[in-house]
Amino acid sequence: MKKRVGMIAAVVLGIGLSGMVHAEWRPGEAPEPVPAGPGAFAQKADLEVDREIRSMEWRCVGPFVGVRGCGVAVHPTDKNRFYHAHSSGGVWMTEDNGQYWLPITDGQIHVGPVGAIALAPSNPDIIYIGTGEPQLRDCSTWGDGAYKSTDGGATWTHIGLEKTKRISRVRVHPDNPDLVYMAAIGSPFGPSQDRGVYRSKDGGKSWKQVFFKHEQAGVIDLVLCEHDPTILYAATFEVFRRTWGLKAGGPNSGIFKSIDGGDTWVEITRNPGMPTDDLGRIGLAHSKKAPERITALVDSKEKPGLYQSVDGGKTWAFVSDNVNIIQRPFYYMHLHASPHNGDELWVLSNKLWQSMDAGKTWVQRSGTKDDFHDMAFDPEDPDRMIITHDGGAMVTRNGGKTWSNPYTQPNQQVYRINVDNEFPYNLYGNNQDLIGYKVPSASIYGGISQADVTVIGSGESGASVPDPKDPNTIYHLAQSTFAAGGCPIQRVNLKTGQWEQVNVWPVITFGRGQNEAKYRFNWHAPVLFDPFRPKVLYTAAEVVFRSKDRGQSWKVVSPVLTRDDPEKQQPGGSPSSLETSGQEAYNTIHRMAASRVKKGVFWTGSDDGLIHVTKNNCRKWTNVTPPDLPEDSDVYEIEASPHDAGTAYVAVSRYRTANDFLPYLYKTSDYGETWTELSKHFPQTEITRTIREDTVRKGLLFVGTETGVFASLDDGISWKRLNLNLPAVPVHDMKIKDEDLCIATFGRSFWILDDISPLRQTSEAIQAKTAHLFKPRTHTRLGINWWALYGGGVGGEQKNYFVQNGRMGHTFIELGVVNGERKRKFLDAGGARPRGAIIYYLIGDDAKDVSLSVLDSKGELIKTYEGDTLSQEVGLNRMIWDMNYPDVVPVPGKPPAGIVVEAKPDTYIARLTVDGQSQDQSFELRMNPNETWSQKDADARFELWWRIRDIFEKTNKTIISAMETAEGAGEDSEIAKEASVFIGKLVPMGANLSQIANEPSKLLSKLQTVHWVLFQSEGRPPQSAYDVVDMLEKEIDAELTAWVEFLKDGEMTVAQAR
Repeated sequence: MKKRVGMIAAVVLGIGLSGMVHAEWRPGEAPEPVPAGPGAFAQKADLEVDREIRSMEWRCVGPFVGVRGCGVAVHPTDKNRFYHAHSSGGVWMTEDNGQYWLPITDGQIHVGPVGAIALAPSNPDIIYIGTGEPQLRDCSTWGDGAYKSTDGGATWTHIGLEKTKRISRVRVHPDNPDLVYMAAIGSPFGPSQDRGVYRSKDGGKSWKQVFFKHEQAGVIDLVLCEHDPTILYAATFEVFRRTWGLKAGGPNSGIFKSIDGGDTWVEITRNPGMPTDDLGRIGLAHSKKAPERITALVDSKEKPGLYQSVDGGKTWAFVSDNVNIIQRPFYYMHLHASPHNGDELWVLSNKLWQSMDAGKTWVQRSGTKDDFHDMAFDPEDPDRMIITHDGGAMVTRNGGKTWSNPYTQPNQQVYRINVDNEFPYNLYGNNQDLIGYKVPSASIYGGISQADVTVIGSGESGASVPDPKDPNTIYHLAQSTFAAGGCPIQRVNLKTGQWEQVNVWPVITFGRGQNEAKYRFNWHAPVLFDPFRPKVLYTAAEVVFRSKDRGQSWKVVSPVLTRDDPEKQQPGGSPSSLETSGQEAYNTIHRMAASRVKKGVFWTGSDDGLIHVTKNNCRKWTNVTPPDLPEDSDVYEIEASPHDAGTAYVAVSRYRTANDFLPYLYKTSDYGETWTELSKHFPQTEITRTIREDTVRKGLLFVGTETGVFASLDDGISWKRLNLNLPAVPVHDMKIKDEDLCIATFGRSFWILDDISPLRQTSEAIQAKTAHLFKPRTHTRLGINWWALYGGGVGGEQKNYFVQNGRMGHTFIELGVVNGERKRKFLDAGGARPRGAIIYYLIGDDAKDVSLSVLDSKGELIKTYEGDTLSQEVGLNRMIWDMNYPDVVPVPGKPPAGIVVEAKPDTYIARLTVDGQSQDQSFELRMNPNETWSQKDADARFELWWRIRDIFEKTNKTIISAMETAEGAGEDSEIAKEASVFIGKLVPMGANLSQIANEPSKLLSKLQTVHWVLFQSEGRPPQSAYDVVDMLEKEIDAELTAWVEFLKDGEMTVAQAR
């Protein structure tokens, strides 16, 4: 239990941040590149976050909705605990039967996708995982080998197999936790000798490749027989994928058997009863309750279906060709056998199917989403299971009658991100296997719950783009829907919830080659508005289209801007079926960008390696492809510089087109006439998916890769990893909104890096100083709802269940005050926006005495942070000023009054003092622009609030003075007797001034009510508030006057006694 407690604490507090650094960052000085190859990921493992950026912090904002996983596991003895290996978001664990999930590999593994997971049956604290997604769809991503935990998932160690790329199964000997097998399907994008079955006899310290079939055929499924663990069955899968197509199947797909623990293998595919043609993907299942039976789900053009052997594979019998269990074979074919009933089989395809008669008949099980990928059973309890599908992981404790919900898993795979101009601004994106979402960047309720999130449209690909003139209209790409084809853009009305299809050419092309289509549209066809003419909309296929009437009509405004290779426009699939998702469109325009500096400048980049530009509003296009850019290149991003019309940045990836995993980054400053490669000094183990230039600091670049975010201060000469507390995850897109960096992750939903001001302001001279105070950004107040500050949370690792009186609430772990900010780890909601002004300051090695103060515009001190209340680490530090003045002086023995006055919108000063030397930076607090209050209203609120504070302060000080006088007499003296009389007169009066539980409201508690009236609104107080304060002030002054008289009498009595 102690180990698990430590694990949760590490997860909650963010220990083990994944901000591994590529090289020392010196602006203007180029570091040596890291060589590619095996073990390169391991070079990052022991490196910490650079001190120059250490206190910057990413915030996951959601949505909190699960998405597809690859592997699941059941803890055999802790009946509340389950594990989920996500397809691109790490490993997650639940200790409450799937009600809430926490990531347990963040900061410890260097990639996002985890393809397989297994607990050692003889010691479930030992966990093995294999990375890389084995479901080989177009968007799937790869790994860096295997990892092991010996403490239930609290800590992880990399144990090799880097070259395997994708591991499909992990099997552990039932009695020996050090004997483990890994099945490697490998990369689908090219040949590899690193596929097959690997075995370790020493817990992963060393590995031996005990089975290999072919350089293009890896092992997709592996069975280790529980009744006799020397018997193994392996299914090989010959598969080849490129951007333009999929070939799933071939002569090297088959079933192989070992009866000596993997030392030797024999093929049993061609034994009597099996199809004789080339096979596709095969799923295998074996139950200890039917030890002689092996079952196979086989993709075959000749006779696809379910096959069984009762003699160890010597002969096979055909059992079923139910079409429901053989769907999209390259992607599904997941077959499982119950350990409790030898005749109970499960098939995971688009739906969940169960057979209780060894596969002869099948029944669909309901209650979950679709597109299933793995399943695990409790070895003792037949009612306890876990599955993973397109909605994440779900747990059942009653045999599948009901399942846990997926709304505590922030694992969305977001392709593109857009933001609007609302306050707070919203993030828009479409999510693989689900739909589009509008997610606010902040909520007045604190955490961003599902109640704050809006569903957009019905598609999962590409982008959702808000109309710049009408935030209630969204243009949503829906390539995966029933209305797909011809760039299926949905014009979504958020007021009504309805959408209209405004396709360019509404003819569906699923299952057909793009050579048959009128236009070839990418799965992520670009959708964008003209920055200078916000009513003009653009999209692209192999040509560019323009609409001036909200998508009602479209006009071609370019020639063909791609290559045209009919051989790469054919349908793909497996022996028994075509692949009909529509993802394999090729020779298309993948990205399009518009200049925000000069009207009429547009750029396009194609998935086949061409870049074009127009400088005259699409009348003439010029091919400006870099001469050294290989033909089979996919232009993943074009960033038109926000500073210069002729400057653009390009991110290229070639892993899907050429099995090339190197980075490719380019820059032009002359409209593409010449190009500079920026990737020579970029980490060579990363592919490059997106690039953005900061809107304020020219040459400040951000790049999204397969494992996170990198930044450059010097226009690409040197780079720094910017993951910080962001887990290793693919980053597909980024947008800079004001001072925030917003990203679309492919596996962990939306994240925001709140306030990149230090990156905009830093320099070598600043980094060399003993101390530096960065200028804080303007803080616009969001407002506050009482629920956001409701104190009902308990500390430690307990979950706090917080329902907001009928509104979907939050579940959180209370972390206390961290750097001036009340921190909560939300388990079912996006992180709260920092409530206050963010102040960054740099502390050097020689600094000793450090304090940070906040002053008003007149230079009057408001608050000082020092000692334990102030972060003083060497490097970058962050403090959140909560915009509050200090509470009034407390009365001993009573709780704090809580009269905390909020600062009004105004100019304020931050002052950093280090070893007696001070430096100031001014900053602004602004009111929520959605409010109708004026500055005069805000001033009036502040003045009345301060008046209330003065009354409290004066009263408390008088009470304290009276108590001290009463306590001044000796116990047995005449003074004590007189003092006793004096105190007896004081206490009843004191009870009139402070609220005590189970007593009628006292004067100060009545005044406190007006305090809460002011707290809830930033506008001018109502007249009733003034009237109540006037009344209570008179009553309190009367009490204080009587008190003073008592004090005078007491002093006289004491003097007389003396």
